[in-house]
Amino acid sequence: MKKLIPLIILISLFFINKQSLANKHFDEYLNDTSKVNFKELQTLKLYPNPANTYFYADYEIIFLNKAKLIVYNSIGSIVFTKEIEEKNNKFKIDVSDFKNGLYFCSLEIDGKLFKTKKIIINHH
Repeated sequence: MKKLIPLIILISLFFINKQSLANKHFDEYLNDTSKVNFKELQTLKLYPNPANTYFYADYEIIFLNKAKLIVYNSIGSIVFTKEIEEKNNKFKIDVSDFKNGLYFCSLEIDGKLFKTKKIIINHH
């Protein structure tokens, strides 16, 4: 038992030291604004879902350079595209000619997909 106590103390000190190092790195991370995930700051909301004859795409973009809203069908074909010229807006998208099914609406900024949401089209 006497040999076991120093070993337990050594292991405890190891984990305490690891924890304090982890907290130090976390504090450095919080103070470093270059590590902000800009992908998470972009928003895209689709409603109503499921949609019948139209749906709204409500978006907000932090940095606007070259952006567009793209709607794909379930096999990946583009069925709608709209160039975005404002940092935030709401578009009404007519889907009365779309077939019933699952679609994906993506926010593309500078050629990269930032947000993709599912939308179901269900004509009664």
